[in-house]
Amino acid sequence: MEPGDHTTLSIEADDVFATQRCANWLAGICQQGDTIFLTGELGAGKTTLARAFIQALTTVDTNVPSPSFTLVQPYDTAKGPLFHADLYRIANAEEVFELGLSDAEAERITLIEWAERAEQLLGEPDFHIRIVHRGTDDRRRIDIAARTPARLQELADMLRREKSLLAFLADAGWMGETITRMQIAGDASTRRYERLDRAGNTAVLMDWCAGPDGPAIFDGKSYSQLAHLAEAVPTYCRVSRHLAGLGIGVPEILSADEPRGFVLLEDLGTQTLDIVSAEDASDEEDDLSPFYLEAVETLVHLHGHAAPDFLHNYDGGVMAVETSLFLDWYLPHQNIEVSAAARAQWMDIWQSIADIFTGTSPVCVLRDFHSVNLLWRPHKQGRHRVGVIDVQDALAGPAAYDLVSLLQDARIDVADALSTRFIGHYIARRFGDDAPAGENFRMQYAVLGLQRNLKIAGIFIRLAARDNKWKYLAHLPRIITYIEKNLRHEAAAPVRQWLTTHAPDWAAPKQGAD
Repeated sequence: MEPGDHTTLSIEADDVFATQRCANWLAGICQQGDTIFLTGELGAGKTTLARAFIQALTTVDTNVPSPSFTLVQPYDTAKGPLFHADLYRIANAEEVFELGLSDAEAERITLIEWAERAEQLLGEPDFHIRIVHRGTDDRRRIDIAARTPARLQELADMLRREKSLLAFLADAGWMGETITRMQIAGDASTRRYERLDRAGNTAVLMDWCAGPDGPAIFDGKSYSQLAHLAEAVPTYCRVSRHLAGLGIGVPEILSADEPRGFVLLEDLGTQTLDIVSAEDASDEEDDLSPFYLEAVETLVHLHGHAAPDFLHNYDGGVMAVETSLFLDWYLPHQNIEVSAAARAQWMDIWQSIADIFTGTSPVCVLRDFHSVNLLWRPHKQGRHRVGVIDVQDALAGPAAYDLVSLLQDARIDVADALSTRFIGHYIARRFGDDAPAGENFRMQYAVLGLQRNLKIAGIFIRLAARDNKWKYLAHLPRIITYIEKNLRHEAAAPVRQWLTTHAPDWAAPKQGAD
């Protein structure tokens, strides 16, 4: 595959800023496993594009030295590991074997300058970028060839969307050469995020292009429809404005183009709970207590209000559909097949379990109230000390779900003593001396903990197997521990019996090939 055929897109870059934007576009569509060749004469601008590409996936301040002497420079990025290689100084093509570049790596992005020096040993790249210097200034032509027309179409679509995005930023007063743009990891979502910086004043851009719905899985509806997942910016804005009206620390909406899917948000910082926890050098649970206390207080306040009438209900149907991910993804990963009859029994069990929540007044349940979506802001006061993001999937349901999200976190371990302490704190603040209400809440906490973690086990396998996002498997043992713990509650007996009958080895180390 060479630039110049029918799978090539040519971009005229009039200045360095335009070259950097092109790198940002490429960073936006690249995936784990992609290999990118970067070619051009000396001085064509390969270093400029490579540096901007890497900084778009890391930080704008990331030092990106030329790998001319080290040959390969590794980076940790928002999309996983990245290798930046420069083959200009290799003595012969066979050296690529010593560098490990000849092996396809599903878990990394590989960017290679002067790949032509390895002849045909590197195979066909996913993208081949050739830069042609146009004159004595910073004008360049950037030819991008793709392995498939579909991958090139991704880039073409990105370019068309970028024009609309630039117009949105200009209208919002956030456009110009003095403004830097850097991608932010979007975790498992299809939304794209960037941090904009204007002389130290920052904002966060959400780019959410509503895509086609997934395949129908039941009654002609997709999983996202059945689970009531938000699919467009208007839903996010509606939920966010509701929460802001209650005094919850969501980012202020600075500007929004809801039909086209662009939102400019207040930047709440970078100190998410998982980062704060990782940076805590001691093992003392009290070190994280202020963060957890404010997070629990945020939930107490939120759950003290009735759910708004525009939210869908988090009912038995939704719970059953979510747990079906455990059957569809996790159990096959364990080489366990489930019969149609067993599957129907599973769905009936979860429909019945939902009866536990009958009579419980529904509240606004955020469904993603966990470490990567909570930001610690100690300079703020009250509830705004905890910033809350990713609120678009809120439903009207049982309050215990959000406390489970916080204390049975998929990414970090919460000490048992800390968890027990804050469950008790929440119960005391919400129910006072009403012992039956507190006991009922603990029972709901166990059931919802089981439901949520069964769902997450399926999601993590799906992200790895379908979307090539293998990093999530590192969290799976923690999820299994949560499931086992919640299964001990008497209310989980029907699920426990089903697993004993139909999947007795569900938690055993996986045997055989994927």
